[in-house]
Amino acid sequence: MPTSKTSPYDVLIVGAGINGCSCAWFLNRAGLRVALIDRSGIAQGGSGAAGAFISPKFSKSGPLKEIVAAAHAEALDFYSQHFPQQTLVRPLLHIANSASESEKLAAYKSTTALSFTEVPDALRRMVVPEALENEAIYLERGAVVDAQGVCRAMAEGSDFYSLEASDPVYQDGLWHIGELRGVHMILSTGAYPKILGGDSIKLRGIWGHRIDVRTDTEVPCILHHHVSISPTLSSGTVAIGATHDVHFDPFGKETYDIEAGRAALMEKAARTLKLDNVRVVRDYTGLRSGTHDYYPIAGELVDESSSVCEKSGEKPNVQTCVFYPNVWMINGSGGYGFVLAPYLARRICERIVSGCEIDPSLSPARFFLRRMKRQS
Repeated sequence: MPTSKTSPYDVLIVGAGINGCSCAWFLNRAGLRVALIDRSGIAQGGSGAAGAFISPKFSKSGPLKEIVAAAHAEALDFYSQHFPQQTLVRPLLHIANSASESEKLAAYKSTTALSFTEVPDALRRMVVPEALENEAIYLERGAVVDAQGVCRAMAEGSDFYSLEASDPVYQDGLWHIGELRGVHMILSTGAYPKILGGDSIKLRGIWGHRIDVRTDTEVPCILHHHVSISPTLSSGTVAIGATHDVHFDPFGKETYDIEAGRAALMEKAARTLKLDNVRVVRDYTGLRSGTHDYYPIAGELVDESSSVCEKSGEKPNVQTCVFYPNVWMINGSGGYGFVLAPYLARRICERIVSGCEIDPSLSPARFFLRRMKRQS
């Protein structure tokens, strides 16, 4: 149960998805007192609807691939060590879904340090033959986590408040959200409307749909192709998803067609794996967030209304920015939320607790600086 609201917290975390819950876990482990705030509950949005696969980014070289690779290595050990009851470690089969994806996957295989082998014959017989006409990689170690279960486990030790967090106020060295007060505030609100900051950070809302099914087929590994398929879980179910519906607007008047979403997931799964006697037992839907530069966000938040960029020929830089006192943002991980969350949250925690620097390429300030450079 929450403790007294009159006593200030070390950290207020707004948003109880995988990013917010990861931050809460690291901060609690560091001995800080944390309030976790969400209007809907723990992992009730995009995080709860995620497939929660711990997989690398199968692509050619680039900065996003490198950061996901580092986060992936951390995440595999993190979940299996600290949350073994919510984590299933299995081999992972990734199959390219086009000629261009085959080219990227071939390049990935030529450079990756991850251990992979030939696809086992028994698994080949389960996969739709046409699928394996494209490039494939069979990693010896992958993982899938119980999305809602791991978030709830991470939140233990924090005080949870189910309330609408709006209009935070900074007064007397503390952030105020309703009756709650805290020295630091972390915003992990995903693609939902921001409660603080300017308009330079443009987040892409990506609607996701996952289904849990029962099938007579025992799935032995994680599969990624047109859609992701989990191995058979301890509950006897198989998770399929999550689809990315970029056209559905959850803030609009249209109602999401869950039957059509189910059909799309089943059709994509059927193009990968031969599943016998499939029955849908549960649907999960929610909104995840990505950035327009496809790079995640972790760092201090710029007070755009107070920041003034010099116009004397000097290009705008981080020194020209004014930051909100003790406000941090973690967001924009797209389809790699459960891979990136521990990596990003640990760095925010280390910044708050020990003053360690965060990679500036992750900073939310980059969006403001880009806008200022265009205007200068």
